[in-house]
Amino acid sequence: MSDGTRTGAEPFQFFTVANVTRSGNQEANTLRELLEGLGRCSDASIYHHLIHAFGSQALQTGSTLNDFATWVGTSAGCRDLSGRLAALDERCYTSIEEMRDDLSRVVRDYIETHPGRGEQRASSAFCFCEGVELLVPLNLAARTLEEFRTSIQLMSCESFYLHFVASNSRLEQRSNDFSVWLTESLGLDELARKINEIDLTEITLEAARERILQLIDAEPVRLV
Repeated sequence: MSDGTRTGAEPFQFFTVANVTRSGNQEANTLRELLEGLGRCSDASIYHHLIHAFGSQALQTGSTLNDFATWVGTSAGCRDLSGRLAALDERCYTSIEEMRDDLSRVVRDYIETHPGRGEQRASSAFCFCEGVELLVPLNLAARTLEEFRTSIQLMSCESFYLHFVASNSRLEQRSNDFSVWLTESLGLDELARKINEIDLTEITLEAARERILQLIDAEPVRLV
C-alpha cells in the first residue's frame, strides 16, 4: 500500500449534495405528450428525472428505475416500455443531450410500434420537475493518497455516488472526480485509469467502493 507521502497540488474536497425539487409548468398525460415533453423540457429536468432519480433509488432501495420508467410502468401501464427506459443506464452517458436523444428514441419507437398506446390517457400526469442541487462541503479533504483512502472509506453513499457516478455527466467526459484528481494532483495516471474502468453495471456502489480501496492498497510506494 502507498505510504501516501506524495502531496497533491490541490486537495481533494469531498462534497455531498442537498436536493430541492422545483415543479415546472409541463406535464404529460399520454405517451405522446411525454415524448413532446422530452423534446421541450430543460436539461435540468432530464438530469433530475434520470440521474438524480436513479441515484436516489439505487441508494435507498437497490432499484434502478428512473422517474420516466416508473411513470410509464405504473401510471401509463406500459411495463414493456418501462423496462426499455430503465435499461438506459445514466452511468453510460457523458452529456444530457445524449440522454434526451435516447429517451425520446425509445418512446418514439414504442409509439410507432404500438400506435394505439400513444394517445391513451394515464391514470395520473407526469409532472416535469427540476432539482436544484446544493453542493455541501464535508469535513473531509485529502492531500495524500493515504488521506484519500481514509476519506473514501468514511464518506457517505450519497457523497460516493456524487463523486464517482454523477460526475460523469457533470464533467461531460467518461471519467469521475476521483480519477481526475489522482491524475491532475498526484500524477497517478495508472491508478486513475484502473478506477475509471470499474464497471458499475456489474457491481453495486459499495462493491465499487471496496474495489477502489483495494486498488489504492495495491499501489506501490511513491515518494515525494
